[in-house]
Amino acid sequence: MKRLLAALLVAALPANALAWGTTGHTYISRVAAENLPDTLPPFVRTPDATDLIAFLGPEEDRIKGAGRSWDDDNDPAHFLDVDDSGMVAGVVKLDALPESMEAYAAALAKAGTDPYKQGFVPYAIMDGFERVRKDFAIWRVDDYLAVNARTDDAKARFARERAWRESLALRDIGDWSHFVGDGSQPLHVTVHYNDNRLHSRFESAFVNAHVTIDDVRKHLAPYAASNPHALLSQRDIAAIVGGYLRGTAQAVSRTYELDKNGAFAQASPDAVDFTAAQLGRGASMLRDLIALAWEDSLNDSVGYPPVPVRDVLAGKVAPSGAPD
Repeated sequence: MKRLLAALLVAALPANALAWGTTGHTYISRVAAENLPDTLPPFVRTPDATDLIAFLGPEEDRIKGAGRSWDDDNDPAHFLDVDDSGMVAGVVKLDALPESMEAYAAALAKAGTDPYKQGFVPYAIMDGFERVRKDFAIWRVDDYLAVNARTDDAKARFARERAWRESLALRDIGDWSHFVGDGSQPLHVTVHYNDNRLHSRFESAFVNAHVTIDDVRKHLAPYAASNPHALLSQRDIAAIVGGYLRGTAQAVSRTYELDKNGAFAQASPDAVDFTAAQLGRGASMLRDLIALAWEDSLNDSVGYPPVPVRDVLAGKVAPSGAPD
């Protein structure tokens, strides 16, 4: 009965619901989560946290088909149509991404198009980074006040809020991990997203049949902490994301070359290794961005008017709504 129910649930998913495939997205999210540096707080690094982040990796595809408004607003967040010149619509360079969706839309308007036609996965990645960074900033303050607030009632209140923030942060990381994963799929970063009907064969059927999570783990890049001393600017974040997507776009020609040579059909070692390397790039970037969000959260502010996290942790000031 359990197997039957599982089969029915899978069959009920929309046909387009498996970008990178559920398997590929789960690999990316799990490998990243299980390799977070130990400088991050323990709540992010437990086995349960890893399982949740891995489970949520495919979530943004599972919920496709929720309704026309949802799909119209969110489907373009999964891709970016990069043309043969390495630009979007001939006007936006990956190494000079506009710093906001508004600026991106204005640039595309000059070419007679818009983000909903060209895709906006870079901004889904940037938005997710900023949200997780804020989650971590709030957690730092809650964690401090759960111990250092003046009254026992206040300490209990912030301990509860810390626990709630942990749940929110893990949910946000897991959901965001999907868009970071999409950014490592070459056919999500090109106008040639389904030439020769390759898209689903590559990202779902091939991964499911021939790539293991250990293959992906082998391609995880070494971690190097950055420890920014000032809050990353929007330009900094755009440069990181643009560089990541540029690397993915450069793999498009190799993807089609392997297909033309029959490597995917034959499941050649080169095809398996190439695909695992793209998944590994996604896992490496996701791990690095989560860690960077944690590091940079120390430079953030919380509350309104904004109070620097560093000032709260130094006992200089309490955020609005907190006992001083």
